[in-house]
Amino acid sequence: MKVLGIETSGNIGGVAICEDKHVIITKGFGAGMQHGKELIPAIRTTLHEIGWKPGDIDLIAVDVGPGSYTGLRVGVTCAKTMAYALNKPVIDVPIFDIIAENYAIGSIPICPIIDTKRNHVYACIYKLEGIQRKRQSDFLVIQPEKLLPILPRPVIIFGDGVAPYKDIFQQKDIIIDEIAHVNPKAEYVAILGERMYKSGHRCEIDKLLPLYLQRAGAVEKQEGKSKPI
Repeated sequence: MKVLGIETSGNIGGVAICEDKHVIITKGFGAGMQHGKELIPAIRTTLHEIGWKPGDIDLIAVDVGPGSYTGLRVGVTCAKTMAYALNKPVIDVPIFDIIAENYAIGSIPICPIIDTKRNHVYACIYKLEGIQRKRQSDFLVIQPEKLLPILPRPVIIFGDGVAPYKDIFQQKDIIIDEIAHVNPKAEYVAILGERMYKSGHRCEIDKLLPLYLQRAGAVEKQEGKSKPI
């Protein structure tokens, strides 16, 4: 199966093409949230470099976040447009699964933590089952102190949501990985997308949406301005 992976959730995005879970080519974007300008040219370039046509793609996988409000909309809109135009299936891959896949395999449960910048974090707990990590919790948007009693012990936590609340997370049997942030990789979007599709997961094109666990800050600020005094 030939899979296009699209990753636009953060500051640095990228695309990847994989075939039967093997990475064929990857291409990252420049820093600075230029996904809207770089995404389509990057897809064209990667396909051209390996001699494929858009119609050769069997599946389109896209990171649906949570993450950058604007970035997610760019990636999801591109994936939906291509899926409609090429009549190909699309798969929604959450960022937590991508980051967990990116982390070294070990027997201790892990919990990637992403900072929302508004006194909350995004989090999801994973445990190794066989050779794959499986979710042990829902996707959470939660205050750091309320995450503590939910965490299994021992557990490894990591991500850019750890450092701002390090004093809270410094507890017995909570292992803080010093990696500040594990960037989601487009190749894992593609690989996980293929795995999800082959396991029976399906996503209707018109129902493909970014995973917004918390409304965008810009929307909240605008609504706050519009409230009567």
